[in-house]
Amino acid sequence: MDKIPFVSIIMPVYNNENGLKRTLSALNLQSYPQDKWELIVIDNKSENYPEEIVRPYIFAKLLKEDCFPESPYSARNRGLEIAKGDVIVFLDTTCIPVINWLEEGVKALNIADMVGGDVDFDINEKSSAGEIYDSLFNIQMKSSVEKRKVAKTCNLFIKRNVFESVGKFPEGLRSGGDVRWTALANKMGYSILFSNEAKVVMKPRKLPDLIKKQYRVAKGQPKIWKESNLLGKNLIKKVILCWLPPNPKELNERISSTNKSFIKEHFLSLFFIGWLLRLVNGAGNLVGLLK
Repeated sequence: MDKIPFVSIIMPVYNNENGLKRTLSALNLQSYPQDKWELIVIDNKSENYPEEIVRPYIFAKLLKEDCFPESPYSARNRGLEIAKGDVIVFLDTTCIPVINWLEEGVKALNIADMVGGDVDFDINEKSSAGEIYDSLFNIQMKSSVEKRKVAKTCNLFIKRNVFESVGKFPEGLRSGGDVRWTALANKMGYSILFSNEAKVVMKPRKLPDLIKKQYRVAKGQPKIWKESNLLGKNLIKKVILCWLPPNPKELNERISSTNKSFIKEHFLSLFFIGWLLRLVNGAGNLVGLLK
């Protein structure tokens, strides 16, 4: 990939008008040559009107996903079907890419087939405990890529030929499709790399949205366990024993790994949020098992 490849950025949107505006504005400032990339926005049956937001940006086109309106992976598949790029990039409307994001992500594909870019959560002293917890425990891209060889589609670069071998995402999934797909691709021999330079800034979730997300993701996990032959192990750990409190040592390690000293003041709140989310996760796992 020594030449400048054409890139297709695929981004689902669902009722996130403000996020879509912010992401489009950041994409408009990218250092990558603008005639070398396209943006495909897929409306996942939003109640608002993303057409009006997308229209002013000449690099963007809007599709509608009506078959599986609650599945971001089906939406991404619709984008894949019309994408022209030699490189496929997945981005979410909750993410604001830095100015050299696209350039650095494409550059990293010179030494890997897939690249998971850094996700930096936008938190400060005024952030709620729920937002801080989200930043500590969700979408830890570096750890996911380097330890588990998987990545999330909020910031993911993939050579097109990988899709030609692996296929598209499973249709209709609400969550977990990216982890399943990247794990399969890696198992088939395609390499994955973490890039700190291909960075996006993400707005963290508040506690009510965090609970909803945890439950939704948990419902999809049992299917992944079955495919990975980990059902028995996770059934005991995450369903039967979900009432046990989290390990405070892990929380302390997460806090210590950041350079934000103000987070320490929220230790007790973060601990109880973690306990609550363990219970929510267990309930979601149980529902997923019974489906």
